[in-house]
Amino acid sequence: MALPAQARDLVVAAADPVGSLKDRMCQEFVNGVREELPDVGLNFVQGEALGSAKSVMEQHVSGTIDIFCNELVWFANYVPDMQILGWGFTFRDPQHMVAFIESDLFDPLEEQAIAAGVRILGARPTQPRMLFTKEQVNGLEDLQNIKMRVPQLKSYLELWTAIGTQPTQVAWSEVYLALNTGVVVAAEGPPSDAGKQNFQKAAPFVTRTDHLYSTVHISINERAWATLDEAQRAKMKEIAETATDWGMAQAEKETTTVLEGFEADGATISDIDIKPFQDKVAGAVEKMEAEGLWSAGLWQKIQGL
Repeated sequence: MALPAQARDLVVAAADPVGSLKDRMCQEFVNGVREELPDVGLNFVQGEALGSAKSVMEQHVSGTIDIFCNELVWFANYVPDMQILGWGFTFRDPQHMVAFIESDLFDPLEEQAIAAGVRILGARPTQPRMLFTKEQVNGLEDLQNIKMRVPQLKSYLELWTAIGTQPTQVAWSEVYLALNTGVVVAAEGPPSDAGKQNFQKAAPFVTRTDHLYSTVHISINERAWATLDEAQRAKMKEIAETATDWGMAQAEKETTTVLEGFEADGATISDIDIKPFQDKVAGAVEKMEAEGLWSAGLWQKIQGL
């Protein structure tokens, strides 16, 4: 049976500021497709012109956005086990997360994503996420009851509740203003992307909690996937994997230089004893699994990788 003809260019979105790591990774993918699959037309809409990451994910699942380049954790509303990616201190380092993505534990998550209408073509960890605060943080006690920005994801909300903050949901593009005006006094994020939003200027105390590892992923809606022949599918997946590998390598290179830039801007970079954080968060895992945030036993299985 002949595959349906591709009637239009595939819409690609990153829903992240132009020049951010995810935006540049997406551009690597787009460039690769244009060079190696010239018959596949792409319309890359940069920045947040099509909405926030949450909104773009919804459009991606519905099929109005064909290809999405962003974080894996945005699958959480459709693949509950993806919530584990937003649960701090789950992964020891980027290699530990790679082991998870490449393990049998990740296979059911990919299958659930396909069932929701979206296929993951490539995924990798990137930078560690750090705290940005208006006051110095020396320990867990300094975070109790402070207003902390979190994204619109349940795992983040539950994580920072367990740590003792007052989580406040603010869109990524509005975090700088929220910090500057005191709507929140703390936020977290990967340094390259946070720096693009000038977090370090509004909240100049940067604490190396490294509680999560951000990710990059490239996914395609199943209806768009159906318009490609087998050779195009194989090549597009290869290009996506190359782009996400690039994102991981680039993130590692940039972490040190970006933090040096923060210090040049007047920010204070500090390390912290994360053991109290780890203990606090690990103690809440059983409750999270009992509430069905992710599959029972998944957290412990990941620790065993």
